[in-house]
Amino acid sequence: MGIFLLCMGVLSLRLGSVTISLSELYRLLFLGEDSLSLLEVPHSLLVWDLRLPRFLLSVLIGAGLACAGVCIQGLFRNPLVEPGFIGVGPGAALSAAVWIVCSEKIFSFLPPEFRGKESYFLQAFAFGGALLVSFFLHLISRREGGGFSLVLVLTGIAVNATVISLLGFLSYLADDAQLRNLTFWSLGSIAGATWHKVTILSIVLIFVSLFFPWLSRSLDVLTLGEAEAFYSGFQVKRIRNITIILSSLLVGSSISISGNIAFVGLIVPHILRMLLGPGHRTLLPASLLGGGLLVSCADLAARTIVFPSELPIGIIAAGLGGPFFLSLILKAKRKEGEFR
Repeated sequence: MGIFLLCMGVLSLRLGSVTISLSELYRLLFLGEDSLSLLEVPHSLLVWDLRLPRFLLSVLIGAGLACAGVCIQGLFRNPLVEPGFIGVGPGAALSAAVWIVCSEKIFSFLPPEFRGKESYFLQAFAFGGALLVSFFLHLISRREGGGFSLVLVLTGIAVNATVISLLGFLSYLADDAQLRNLTFWSLGSIAGATWHKVTILSIVLIFVSLFFPWLSRSLDVLTLGEAEAFYSGFQVKRIRNITIILSSLLVGSSISISGNIAFVGLIVPHILRMLLGPGHRTLLPASLLGGGLLVSCADLAARTIVFPSELPIGIIAAGLGGPFFLSLILKAKRKEGEFR
């Protein structure tokens, strides 16, 4: 899988509005600027300032979404769920919409030096909203006496319906420019990749990866059932809390930068589970590579399919994820004997 990801990186750096040969790409990446010709200097800026951070950001976003998907599916013991069930996506979408529609009024109360930093505020709003809604859902679910998973899913459905209604209201209030920004953010894009964003997501992924040994043991025990995990000496509520916090951190930081990219947390864990088995000791690290590979492929397709225009990456992900999710449902139904 790492070899495929490396090949995808080479393709991402070569292809685009300007095609770069392998020999020139080698010189741009590994030789100093003094050894480059005058014609290659603009290509060096193209690779180092645009294509390389964009590829790395797509890998990091895919890795974060896929890893969160593994955690959530392990927590619910259900391969048909994905991180949207814990409210991270709806919370980020609603907060981003509020910022896009109300940013001009908000900036009127801020000092002039904050002008020109609207994108950073958008990411902060989206990330904060993702964590806030996730915390709200989890707080409600903890108040039940049993059936944690069912209560969390039902609460998530209610929150999703409410968010869709509020997004419709904000879209009605938005002007043409704001409505365009809302549409593009909701469809997802990695076009604004920078080294600053790459650094932020790298720190988040490194922090979460420190919990992989603990997560793998805990999620493996949960597959036996919550009662069995409790009697085996594991603190089930603690596992729930930490898993949801880490998943919210991964998804919130990813979609606050790229916008909504659906189904990555559903597709990648399921494929890896079929290839590698159910053990989370291998699933968690493999999800980083698998998610990065999927999103980098989708990003390359998004910027080359309708060249010179660019498709939102969310369209590619949803086009792959919708039929895949339907096939999973039909497969589960056949296993239960409901279809003959």
